[in-house]
Formats: sequence, structure tokens, C-alpha cells
Amino acid sequence: MDGKETIYDSSKELFEETASREKFKSNIFTELMLDYSTDMSVREASRRLNRIRWESIGISAQTYRNTVEREGAAINEVIDERCFEVLQENGFGINGQLDENSEFTPETSQYIKAEEIIRAMENLNIKKAHVSDYESEEIAVDISVDDVCVKRQTEIRPRGELEQPKKVNNTVIHVENVKGKYILNAGSVFGALRLLIGFLLCVGLLRKHLVFFTDGAREIHNEIARLFRFANYKIILDWYHLKKKCKEQLSMALKNATIRNEFLEELLPCLWFGNINGAIKLLQNIDPKKVKNFEFITKLVEYFERVRAYVPCYALRKELGLRNSSNLGEKSNDLIVSSRQKNNGMSWSDDGSHSFASVSAVYRNHQLSNWAHSRSINFDFVPFDEAV
Repeated sequence: MDGKETIYDSSKELFEETASREKFKSNIFTELMLDYSTDMSVREASRRLNRIRWESIGISAQTYRNTVEREGAAINEVIDERCFEVLQENGFGINGQLDENSEFTPETSQYIKAEEIIRAMENLNIKKAHVSDYESEEIAVDISVDDVCVKRQTEIRPRGELEQPKKVNNTVIHVENVKGKYILNAGSVFGALRLLIGFLLCVGLLRKHLVFFTDGAREIHNEIARLFRFANYKIILDWYHLKKKCKEQLSMALKNATIRNEFLEELLPCLWFGNINGAIKLLQNIDPKKVKNFEFITKLVEYFERVRAYVPCYALRKELGLRNSSNLGEKSNDLIVSSRQKNNGMSWSDDGSHSFASVSAVYRNHQLSNWAHSRSINFDFVPFDEAV
């Protein structure tokens, strides 16, 4: 305009931006790079890519790592932007909480038929049960939440400090219902749960009965209660983690393994049938001669009181074919974080860890090709018969 010639920077405006001396990569090559990053080291992936292209001096391991981190960061930015938009469109703030002036009415919960529950109770010789504890799997949304830490690189080493034990946190959420499954990830419990709200809004499931399966982490329980107080939800404590907690605390509390195992034979059946009061009574009446440290007995009682609301009758749920475990969340965490990032000798920066995890999540959600070719991410459930 005004006689001045319009000038375009082709390195940024016509093609994707690259670093100094970095070659331009086609969409197909980018897709292949991201695919390899989900289960290979950067050295092996770069070596294989160079072998495929018959390049003796091709993409270096460092350039490969930087490219994947950049793609992962771009993926996070697109997903976050999509999440913020849908939150604001539906009366939620960017903090994930429902605005005071917004109305939200969850759908009425649907449960397993009473006659089925009564039949299962008779099989287990259970006298009392609440129908509301046994959701209909055809209607409910199962959500598994898991948190994991990997080693973090020390970016700054202050003088006088020999060690700085730092970790990178990743939270992974596995969402499942009759439509299929989807994996979300973020660098914190709050960030992952906020993404979950956005995702459930996009797929029209936020008003459904939400069933969270978690370990005993206080932060996860507290954040679910804070962010989903408007929703129809419940939390179920994973049976494996409850049993593990009992074993660990009793190993510290009792004098030897034989005494511990004998006591567990009494304690675990109480918990399996959801009898928290009975479990606490057993701990309170334990023979003092068998105890080496009462502090851990007290801690276990306090733990039972804290998670009381999250302990169902596991036996009856199993008889009815319902889940008792958060293992789908842990398996998802293993697939997109742990198996790739917790190998011996590996350490990660915050951005690097989250970026590689995001690329793996996109791969598991069947969105890798969509991202590489159109730079977009769809919130579509992956059918159960199309698992990667």
C-alpha cells in the first residue's frame, strides 16, 4: 500500500518455521517422526529416519528431539485453545469452574435393576446394599485418573548444593463409555481435569453420571470435588491401591511378615465387602504384643476415615460385572509416559516431558495423521475394536 511493495517471509508465512540449518519437513515425514517418538529413543528414531531416506547426514538426534518437542507444544496449544473456547461457550471460567450465574442440570442417574442386585446379594450372602452404588454401565462415563513423575533435568545448579531431586509431573486421564475411549494428559491434576471438563462438553457427556476411579492421592480427590461439584459424580478408590496401602502400613506397624499376613487375612475381607467400620475395629483391637509401632496403626485408621466415602462393596460390584480398578488410567499412563520416559538414565525437562506425552496421547487417540496434515485435533472417541 502507498506505493510500498508487500514483502512475504517465505520461511515463516508460506512454510512452517524451522530452526537455523533445519530442513523443511513434509507432512508425511512429520507424521513418521511423531509416530516413532512414541516408542523409540531419539537416537534410534533419527537413525531409522535417516536410513529410510538414505541420508548419511540427515536429521540429528538433537534436531529430532527439538522438532518433536515443538510439535508437542503446538498440540498442547491447540487442545488448550479448544478447551478454553468450549468452557466459555458453556458458562465456565478458564479455571474450569462453573460461573455463579450459569445453570447446569445433570441428568438423572440410572442404575442396575434392583432384581439383579438382589440376586447378586443372595449369591454373596449380603444383607444390605444401596442401589445408588451400582451404576448402569450403558449410561455412566468411566474416568480413570493417574499421576506419574519422571526424572527432571537440573537446569540450574546453585553453588553449595550437591543434589536437587526434581521430578516432572504428568497426569493422564482415560475416559471410557459405550462409544469408545479417549486419553487426555496435562502437567498437573488441575490441568488434566480442566481438559476433561472441556472434552466432556465437546462430546456431550458432562451431564451424565461420572464415575472416577483413582488411587488414594489426596490431591486428585480434592481437585475432583472442587471442579466437579456441579456434576453428578462419584469416586471409587482402586482396590489394588487400597490393598497395597494396607500391606505397606502394616509392614511398618507389625513385628514381622507372618503376623502381618495373618492380620491381612482378617482385614482385607472387611474392606472387600466395604466394611470400613469393621476394618477400623480390627485395627483398634489388635493385640499390642504384635505391634512394633502404633503410629502406623493410627495412620491407617486415619486413612480409612479419609477414604470412607470412596470405598464401595467391591465384592458386589464384581458380582455385577462393574469395575473396581483404575488400571485403565495406569495403563494409559504407562503407554504415553512411563514406558517412554522412565527408562534408566533418562531425564526430562518440563516442556520436553509434556510434549512427548502429548504426542503419544494424540497417537493413541488416532489423531496423529489428522494433526500432521491439517494441524487440528478432534475429540472423537476411539472405538474399542480400533485400539492402537
